[in-house]
Amino acid sequence: MLMKKIFTLLAIAFFSYNAFAQTNYEDRVINGNMEGDDFSCFFAHDYNVSDNVPARIIEDPTDPTNHCAVVTAIDQGEDVQSDDWATQFFIRVDPKIESGDELKLTMRVRADKAANAQTQAHNEPGDYNFYSFFGDISITEEWQTIEREIVVTDNQVYGDGGNAETSTKELHTVAFNLYVLKEANNYYFDDIKLEVRKPKEEQELSGWFNMIRKGLDTNDEITFNNGTFTTFTGRDGETGVDKPARIVNDPLDGQPAICVTSVKAALYNDDGQAQIYNADGEAIELTNWQSQFFVSGKHIFRTNEKVRFVIEARAEHPTDIESQIHRGPGDYLHYELFGNLALTEDWQRFEFEQTITAQQSGGSTVAFNLNVPKDFDNTYYFRNIEFCANDADVTEPERTLGTQELLLPIPAANSDINVPVDMTPAMTAMEQEDFNDFITGEYVRVQADEEKFTEDKTSLAWTGININEDGLADPDGKLGIEINAETSENNTATFVVFNMGDNIDADKTINTRLCFDFGGWYYIYNVQFVNPEVYTGIEKTVATSQNNKAIYDLTGRKVANPSKGLYIMDGKKYILK
Repeated sequence: MLMKKIFTLLAIAFFSYNAFAQTNYEDRVINGNMEGDDFSCFFAHDYNVSDNVPARIIEDPTDPTNHCAVVTAIDQGEDVQSDDWATQFFIRVDPKIESGDELKLTMRVRADKAANAQTQAHNEPGDYNFYSFFGDISITEEWQTIEREIVVTDNQVYGDGGNAETSTKELHTVAFNLYVLKEANNYYFDDIKLEVRKPKEEQELSGWFNMIRKGLDTNDEITFNNGTFTTFTGRDGETGVDKPARIVNDPLDGQPAICVTSVKAALYNDDGQAQIYNADGEAIELTNWQSQFFVSGKHIFRTNEKVRFVIEARAEHPTDIESQIHRGPGDYLHYELFGNLALTEDWQRFEFEQTITAQQSGGSTVAFNLNVPKDFDNTYYFRNIEFCANDADVTEPERTLGTQELLLPIPAANSDINVPVDMTPAMTAMEQEDFNDFITGEYVRVQADEEKFTEDKTSLAWTGININEDGLADPDGKLGIEINAETSENNTATFVVFNMGDNIDADKTINTRLCFDFGGWYYIYNVQFVNPEVYTGIEKTVATSQNNKAIYDLTGRKVANPSKGLYIMDGKKYILK
């Protein structure tokens, strides 16, 4: 007997590999690997020449099979007060880059001597717009890859002040100031990409996707879905060291809570600045961010996206704490996110909903600065946290808990094959204990097309799903699959693969994906169907059953005990009276 209960609280579907298509970056650099004939994107202020000239392309001194750009700085001497931009390298692209564009710079770089370089925004090479672009980069004597992402500001496009109405400026060029070291040096550049992506249009709210999957527990080190709670206390004055969040029973009500302790100022210097001692016994200035609490998710927020954040918090001593947005814990992006939270000794619920600005774009982490008070240390408690993005903005990789390869055989025409599949990795990722219990809920979501699921959850009951030879869900597809829940035990599910059509070519492979959807979180099987003759170890690893003359209904479901009606057998329609 085929299964009677399947795919309920779980949603299961097949869909193609280009699901959740996103706006892609466009690389505007021509011949970024320096191996072609067109070097029109690269210029240099080289050899202390005042004019900007085409960059020199040479054979890589470390690899004669490779070519790269080189820029040479000459020692100006102690009597010359040369600026950092006395030597420069430029990347110049078309069309113009506009305010709000998302920009990604990737390149390999090295130097004969280790040095720093500054980046600026220019119109044409040497036609300065703004002093800040991708920040400073550290260049070593070995080739290294630099990757930076920013959102372009008005200042970078229109010059300092950023006035679009009065400025005649455009943005075409990244400039690198190479005379920071003030010494003779050679700088090498290769494999350059300057990728541009237009800002995302604001989408209607389709529902909140909470990146925090479960509540507090008693683990000392905890991971919540694909986000983490982390903290560093800075007790000894160390900065930038993130430690796992601590879970304690709150002394106020005995319930579990995340606990973070801030740093008390050890002394004040002559300027009235609070200081602490580091591990070497040296006094350093105490900052508001000396102690922090982070909440991270996998989703990277972009301009115009919506964000919702909920947190319950209290402190032993009433105080304000600051909120910031970071790329990751400790990787600062922008100084303001939700503003300040005024904490008291009692639990309070704070709830924020807002739209991400260009300055906040690229962030995935909420950071709270806990060392705002400097005269006393403090203990903070947090719980019941929600960190949500608009469900329409969350991409498939950001909601995927795990993936696994799965090889399945293509049965002969009008037959099926039973394949046991160990579901333990999927159950572990989805924090479920028993596969049979997991598939006995009420709701199912199915793939609507190549890019998304249906928006509405529907109560359905079926014994499988058909796919076509392109691997897409298709009610007329001849290849199908079902999961026999009645024979599934110890998290080993029986996958019944059936073929209700003609024989498929022996060398034919069909690729698709099988997705378990649990509350919007995915566990994905990359499935490859192959002919049984090439199905590796099929006789040794799986129990198979070939059922010739199998009977199917018009939806492709195999029928064990058909009653009156229209059925398919051997690829032909039959009426049972």
